[in-house]
Amino acid sequence: MDLDELLGLEEQYYKEGYEEGKRENLKKNFLEGKQYGLQVGFQRCVLLGQMKGICDVMESQKFGSSIQKTLDVIRNLISEVPLDNKDESVAIYEKNAVKLKNKFRLLLLALSKQHKSEKFQNIVRFTFEMVDDLSRSVSGELQGYVDDPNAENGVQKNQLDMW
Repeated sequence: MDLDELLGLEEQYYKEGYEEGKRENLKKNFLEGKQYGLQVGFQRCVLLGQMKGICDVMESQKFGSSIQKTLDVIRNLISEVPLDNKDESVAIYEKNAVKLKNKFRLLLLALSKQHKSEKFQNIVRFTFEMVDDLSRSVSGELQGYVDDPNAENGVQKNQLDMW
């Protein structure tokens, strides 16, 4: 074996190792992307599910017509949200999410006013923030990591810590 053949072997093994690493990376990236997508989808739908569940419970109670109308609007907005991952569906979700949060806040405010007028003084006021906190505790927060430009050796930093 001469020097050219040895250098050729080194180059061949380098290319094989590179291609193998590339294939493994693609598999892992696909899996990580799928897991990330499932987590994001779950987090987005947990709040919708909680709102729908609360509306179901409230609908079984006897409330005034204004609360009933708000319940109907919330249910319609939730039913308009498609459960796929198309760009149009994400846009509909984003648009309806803002409306839903505002309508749900109004619903809870109207409910607390009604309870005050009915002399339920000992009832804890149920707020949207309580529902939102509960959904975050159930679904968790996304953990995104970015390269820390101030660190040596390519250390990654949690995105939430950056803000």
